[in-house]
Amino acid sequence: MEKPEEMSSTKMFGGFNRRYKHFSPTLGCSMTFSIYFPPSPPSQKIPVLYWLSGLTCTDENFIAKSGAQRAASVEEVALVAPDTSPRAGFYLNATELKWKNWRMYDYVVKELPKLLTENFELLDTSKASIFGHSMASAFAPIVNPINCPWGQKAFSNYLGGNKSDWEASIIHSLTS
Repeated sequence: MEKPEEMSSTKMFGGFNRRYKHFSPTLGCSMTFSIYFPPSPPSQKIPVLYWLSGLTCTDENFIAKSGAQRAASVEEVALVAPDTSPRAGFYLNATELKWKNWRMYDYVVKELPKLLTENFELLDTSKASIFGHSMASAFAPIVNPINCPWGQKAFSNYLGGNKSDWEASIIHSLTS
């Protein structure tokens, strides 16, 4: 797997927010992600909180606007924010040939943690949690997108016309 290239580094709340890019074999394109490293790494590895942004956001929206780094600094936890490209991908693996590279589920669950483990020895990806907003939140208004026209359009494009196949990719079904 290709080593990520650092694009920027910003000191904040005693730690550093760093932005990286790399080629993703899973998605077949270049991807970016941001990591906030808290100050003075503890004697043990740093647990990870993955932030998943909404439909039209990038990895920078949360990092630039939330101020979550302050709490991450105090709690000695790393914040990892991957880009949402391909946009409006619903963090699922598309099954339709036209959308074959829309495999955000595999990217977030498999490729990104492996990339972090291999390249950032301070991070403990075995101690991780995930949170987000909009299409990435279990509590967002779009929690059941298959019951609205724009969700039906997206899911039929990504997963085909069989609505029973859609259930495995929506948080509503996963938490019911």
